[in-house]
Amino acid sequence: MKSTGSVRRQILQHTLSFFSAILAALILGLLLLWLDGKTPRDVLNSAFTSTFASNFRFANMVSRLLTIVLVALASAIPFKAGIWNIGADGQLAIGGFSAALIGFSLTGLPPAIHIPLAILAGMLGGAIWAAIPAFLRLRFRANEIVTTIMMNYLALLLTGYLVNYPFRAAGSANAETPLVQDSAILTRMVPLSNLSTGLFLAIIAFLVIYFLDRKTTWGYEWRVLGANEEFGRYGGVSDKKMRFLAMCLGGALAGLAGSILVLGVYHKFILGMGGSVGFTGILIALIAANSPALILVVSMIFAILQSSMVGMESKIGVATEFSDIVQSLIILMVITRSKLWSTISKIRPHGKPYGNAG
Repeated sequence: MKSTGSVRRQILQHTLSFFSAILAALILGLLLLWLDGKTPRDVLNSAFTSTFASNFRFANMVSRLLTIVLVALASAIPFKAGIWNIGADGQLAIGGFSAALIGFSLTGLPPAIHIPLAILAGMLGGAIWAAIPAFLRLRFRANEIVTTIMMNYLALLLTGYLVNYPFRAAGSANAETPLVQDSAILTRMVPLSNLSTGLFLAIIAFLVIYFLDRKTTWGYEWRVLGANEEFGRYGGVSDKKMRFLAMCLGGALAGLAGSILVLGVYHKFILGMGGSVGFTGILIALIAANSPALILVVSMIFAILQSSMVGMESKIGVATEFSDIVQSLIILMVITRSKLWSTISKIRPHGKPYGNAG
């Protein structure tokens, strides 16, 4: 009973320190803006109205959240298995282009067939792009951090060639493909917003990942490999197989994110449409210690911050780059939270341990 109580206290302390670190970072952000002449009331009011004041704005925030969560999971699953996936940007790009290719090249299909085909093509494209550095790591011991970063640049160059030459939309001044067929378009859920029925695909993907992580042998073996590779091998875990599967699954999730952007937001593939969201996903996965539940929480905070900057810039003149400053503060506070929490614990007057009253 004492050991169980100790574990619970540790979990509670970890949770409190995590959310306290995030809250401290947000307070520091408000303080910086206050020093710049922006009152906290004005900041919070403009942030709220730009994100929650209308269905349109809230829907756009949720649309942004979907992409962030999927690319964060795309990094977290391989991280759990002890293999680094820094290539979510490239996997998103290849997945998005693959979905667009199926979307605009196939005609005469009903939506019930066309949409799943395009989605599957996007996920397969992302998985294949992730499988290449995974194979190089597991077969030739090539450093996957280097190869996944290189694959990002290769994906940018490859898709850049494809949308500038063989698949460029006729008459377009931009590097983009033709519009996908109407039968491949995901239904828009809120008029004029970016939120589509891709929401349900993202929810399904999240639930599947959560189930795999918490309830299956795969999730257990990923955690064992990530924690202690030698122990995993001794326990009979096939490290190469599980790491390869983890990397491919991560690539498929990034490809799904790209597919939703193409089929539900832009209705075509646009070069560089994902920006650097993959690196945001990496940071979120590290902050959340690869926990799907915490990834959802941190991704929501990042999505709200990014959406809030739009209104804060127009209403009170806050530069959009301030979102990056706050996100950096969150990263800093979360990384150093164990030391901060230890310091607070030493300052706090010592009494009877929690749970031992009486």
